[in-house]
Parts: sequence; C-alpha cells; structure tokens
Amino acid sequence: LPAALARFNLSRAAIVVTHPEIWKRSGRLLRQPLERAGWTLKPVFIAASETSKSLRTAESVIGAVSAASPMQTPLLLAFGGGVVGDLTGFVAAVYRRGVPYVQLPTTLLAQVDSAIGGKTGVDLPSGKNLVGAFYQPRLVWNQTSILASLPPRQIRSGLGEIIKYGVIADAELFELLERRMDDCLSLKPGITRTLIDRSAAIKADVVSKDERETRDIRIRLNFGHTLGHAIEAATGYRRWTHGEAIAVGMAAASEMAVRLKAWPEKSHERLVRLIQAAGLPIRAPGVPVKAVLDAMRFDKKFTRGRPRWVLPTAIGKVAVREDVPASLVEKTVRRYLSPSSPS
Repeated sequence: LPAALARFNLSRAAIVVTHPEIWKRSGRLLRQPLERAGWTLKPVFIAASETSKSLRTAESVIGAVSAASPMQTPLLLAFGGGVVGDLTGFVAAVYRRGVPYVQLPTTLLAQVDSAIGGKTGVDLPSGKNLVGAFYQPRLVWNQTSILASLPPRQIRSGLGEIIKYGVIADAELFELLERRMDDCLSLKPGITRTLIDRSAAIKADVVSKDERETRDIRIRLNFGHTLGHAIEAATGYRRWTHGEAIAVGMAAASEMAVRLKAWPEKSHERLVRLIQAAGLPIRAPGVPVKAVLDAMRFDKKFTRGRPRWVLPTAIGKVAVREDVPASLVEKTVRRYLSPSSPS
C-alpha cells in the first residue's frame, strides 16, 4: 500500500474515516506499513450504521478534517464498508471543492461494489443517496485477507451484490455461485478472489462507459435497487443490510419481468433459489407498503415523471424499461412485503 500511494505524491498526513470497531480490530494492519513508510494517521470515527450517511455526520467529519489539516491539502482514507466509503467520498468531494481520497474497503460488499465507480453521497429521510457527487478516489485498495473477520451476515450481504453482477452481465459467474455457494459463504481464498475480481471488473467496465449515468448503461448496476433502496428508507436504514434489501428487490424485479414476459419463469426460479442459497431474504414482511411506494417516488432512476426499472431478460443480461404498469408494481410490492412467501 505505501508503494501504491507513493505514485500519487499525496500528503503523508492522512485522516482515516472509520468505525471505532474496525479501527480497534484492524487498524494496526493499516497503521504499521504506513507509519513505517513515514506516514502519520489521524482517525476520525463515525458510528457503524447506515444512519451515519447523513448531512449531519458529513458536517461533523468536515469539521474534524478542517481542524486536522490547517494550511495543507488533506488526504482522506476511507477505511470501512460502504457507509464509510460513501460518506468519505462525499466529504472529499465537497471540502475545499475537492480533496484527494483513497478507498480501503473492509467488507465484501464494498470491495465488489460500493468502493468502485466514484458515486459518493448521503441519505435523506425520503430516500437513499439523494445528496451526493460523482467523485473518483485516487486508488481502491482491496485487501482480501481483512474479510476473514467479517460476520456471516455481512458476507451474505456482499453476495447479494455479486449475484446482481451475475444476473446483469456474467452468466458464468452466476453458474459459479450456483455450484459453489458453500465455498462462497465460507470465503474460500481462491473463489473469494475470483468473485471480487470478476465483480470489480464488471463495475469498472460499466462505469468507464457511463461514469455519470447519462447513457442508460450504468443504470444496469441498479438491478434490485429500486425496491431495495425503498425498503431501506422505509425502515429508517436500520432493519435490513443493503444486500438483504436488494435481494428482495431482485426477486421482485425478476417476477415483474416474468409477468411482462420479458424472461422465463425457470430463470426466475433459478434466481430465487440462488438468493435463498446465499442465506438472503426474498421478501421483507411487515415493511409498510405505503412507505415503500412513497420512497420509490424519490428514486434517482425515475426521470420525466416516469419510473425506469432494470429488469432481467436472460442470465447475464438486463434491460431498462419505462413501460412497467403502476398496477403491476404495486401488486408485486405488496406480495413481496407480505408475511407469506410469494408463490
């Protein structure tokens, strides 16, 4: 890591945005090589919760960064999962109209998805990631060994995003997950590296073609996210992990595609089986339907007053649709928020 950072000629007085728990458990893995190379690190702590992705927390971090970096351009290190990465990137984008930052993701989900692509932001009560900026990190450094300390729920959450990549762009990855889900859940080293490399390559390829989501290319990465984000917002970002919420969203979007005759029932069944094999939910019982439908109205993918849905057409391929009837959306949402499993 010190050698990789040295290429960018950045300040060696770095501010590390992280969670106290991560710093206590894994901070030495970051401190030791950097301090030996002449760096000084100052941690700035935020709570380990999606609720930390707020304007209030961003303002607090900006104050800490400003106090710690008089008369110099600070370097921010995002040392954590998606919440830390999104918040740190947002702070880096707006403080002094842009300062350098580096992504050091510590979760599977962040390593395969959220740390890549330059989307930064914070949430509002009405919806997720509604305030933000496109702002690229100087470097994304995936240290796969740090994943060994992840609890099972966070591994499953990361697998939700990896399943998404299989559906939208990589049929072989989807089939690999079907064959070796037990190894994926236990993070066997070889397959873990494969999952991360293939997912990151898909994300980087899509982003390089449509960085600011203006060409209907990057939107494909949002398969499952329309309903997933709404579930997170409707429950105050406290009940479901991101991967769990988008798993429900993928299952629901898949059923919509079946109803629209856009893809086969057998493919829907394969996807549902894979989601369940990963230990992820296919429904979110008890979440208020009205709150979810209201939250979906603020989805960033909706333009010109019309919803845009990312729906699968084959394993490895999706399409963006603006013609999904509102009645089908509401019926499907109600089914996937009901106490009993959709049949």
